[in-house]
Amino acid sequence: MEYKERSAAVQAQEYLQDLISFKPDIKVLPSQREIADKLRISRNAVLHSLDKLKSEDLISSKERTGIVKNTKVDINMLGMKSMSSELNDDSVAIVHLLTTIIALPINLQNFFGLETNKLIKIERMRMRKSKPITYEIVYFDQAKFADLIKVDFTNISLYKLLQKKYGIKPTYGKENITCCLADKKISKILKIQKNMPLYKVDSFNYLDNDEPLETTTQYLIGSYFKYHFNANNIYDYRED
Repeated sequence: MEYKERSAAVQAQEYLQDLISFKPDIKVLPSQREIADKLRISRNAVLHSLDKLKSEDLISSKERTGIVKNTKVDINMLGMKSMSSELNDDSVAIVHLLTTIIALPINLQNFFGLETNKLIKIERMRMRKSKPITYEIVYFDQAKFADLIKVDFTNISLYKLLQKKYGIKPTYGKENITCCLADKKISKILKIQKNMPLYKVDSFNYLDNDEPLETTTQYLIGSYFKYHFNANNIYDYRED
């Protein structure tokens, strides 16, 4: 078998990705000249790798500072917070895409119960500095929340609206966090390449009387987010 040497641009990209992912103390990356000298490659190769990382929104250039790593949203996997609370960023906008009424899907029968006939399906997208970062689908029991079909959810916190309109809010829930590849629809909405890896977060939220409130599926672009698990006493942890 014949092996080919990595191209200069690939070497530079791997070097920079290592600094981005595994060197948290480094906020400003080396200059183009420093990278080229260290790796003994041309500055054109370095520039090509930087352009690739910029297109993935992993880095950006700042005047008088240089090349900086873009900050990710750090989410505690054990935290019971809405996405609006997690982001807490004035540069993030919520775009309401579509609200429809659908029949209860088989995969949600256990959550909502077989007595539920129709669901309200709300599709939204979050944008950070005019770039899509999440696509989310929220489901409610239509019989209980019929008025939501009329709501424009642009730049509206879902949980704040529920508290104001219905006097309720979720008290507990569970999340399943997996990875998936962007299909044709999601890649079009998020303006990314098809089959790009994404976080997929399925959350199931309940009221204090154990009644199901809503379930949400979110697709998050990985370059904007990171998850961490922080438990004080793992010996007391139990899974239902």
